[in-house]
Amino acid sequence: MKKVNIKDKKFLVKLFIKLARKLGFEIIDQNNFTLPTNRKNLNDNLNVLNSKCISLPLGEVKITRNIDSLIIIFRSFTNEDKLLSQNKKRLFEKDKKEYTLRSLQSICKNIIKIEEEMKNINIFLKIIDDNSNENIKEQIKVICERYQIKYEMSNLDKNKYKKQMKFSNNERMLAHNCHIYESKEYAINSNFDLIYFVEDDYIHEDDALCEMIYSYQKISSQINDELVLCPSDYPYLYVNTEHTQNLIGYKRHWRQVNQSLCTYLISKQTLKKYWSYYEDMFLNNYDPYEKPLHNLYKKIHCFSPMPSISVHLTNINSIYGLSPLKNWKELWDKNNY
Repeated sequence: MKKVNIKDKKFLVKLFIKLARKLGFEIIDQNNFTLPTNRKNLNDNLNVLNSKCISLPLGEVKITRNIDSLIIIFRSFTNEDKLLSQNKKRLFEKDKKEYTLRSLQSICKNIIKIEEEMKNINIFLKIIDDNSNENIKEQIKVICERYQIKYEMSNLDKNKYKKQMKFSNNERMLAHNCHIYESKEYAINSNFDLIYFVEDDYIHEDDALCEMIYSYQKISSQINDELVLCPSDYPYLYVNTEHTQNLIGYKRHWRQVNQSLCTYLISKQTLKKYWSYYEDMFLNNYDPYEKPLHNLYKKIHCFSPMPSISVHLTNINSIYGLSPLKNWKELWDKNNY
């Protein structure tokens, strides 16, 4: 039996790798857990934005839904410590500014992560603040400038929207709805592809937005449609057993849900197409408040992650917040500003 020279063997391996790369195939070396075609470890990010998504051992999903830009619209409110519509304090029982600033800190970390991994995506942070005192506004600026991100902060003018509201018996809800109105109006007049509407009591894992962007691309390409992604695995959606569908995103499973709160990732295309649903929500005071969104999810897919990639810090007994199977204290401490 003829022996194969080691040099010849290495040459043949290199030739085979080059051929596979040209043909668009990936080779997996299960002995050392690497991909020789692109010199990556199997635990590395194997996705290529706007090109392909690889989930082992499922293989590759060709991306048909490109993403070129993302705007994060962060609604901050620090003038009241109690939960909206509830006479309760949040987990840890701190001043509201603590939740706002830690939430912002987690967002800024995510922006840096996106800029490192997705070189060609345009990302911008818009902060709409509801009349916080100047000291808190300065702290917001310090956090944003520490991370050297592109951002803009403006102050909410409630009088601009109040007259359009279809109710007048709840001053706090009027302010809340004006805040949402301005965020939606800003988004629909922007030139950004994806929009992340986020309230200031959500603290995110460091890779939450990377997970959402890659998963948005992958799932949208699979179902050939736009969608909505929530960052939190809400406990109230487990109260009733319901039929759902589970898909694999970037590093999380995502399950279809039929309800959400007011923090979610959507496309501008979706916002424009279904504007009447969003307008109906912020002009009224339904019970539940998000009822128009729940009606919308009969027309468009909405997914949430398992496990959660962001925790909504509400009261410990609230089914609308604290995601199950998460270390809430660790995430809180990790985002001390």
